[in-house]
Amino acid sequence: MSSGVFVSKNGKVTEAVGIQPKEALLFAPSRKSSSQIWREQRTAMKRENKRIRDRFNEATKRV
Repeated sequence: MSSGVFVSKNGKVTEAVGIQPKEALLFAPSRKSSSQIWREQRTAMKRENKRIRDRFNEATKRV
């Protein structure tokens, strides 16, 4: 049965089975499409930019 997790050790990529050394790079394919990931990242970026602008405006507001 495939776990869907892969490991890169010394430049060789194989399916991860069992305990892996700490220097191994583990990765797994996303279940989301690239457009879904892009859309989520864009929404998060817009939300964070708005938060930064709001905080900056609050910090520079004159009393």
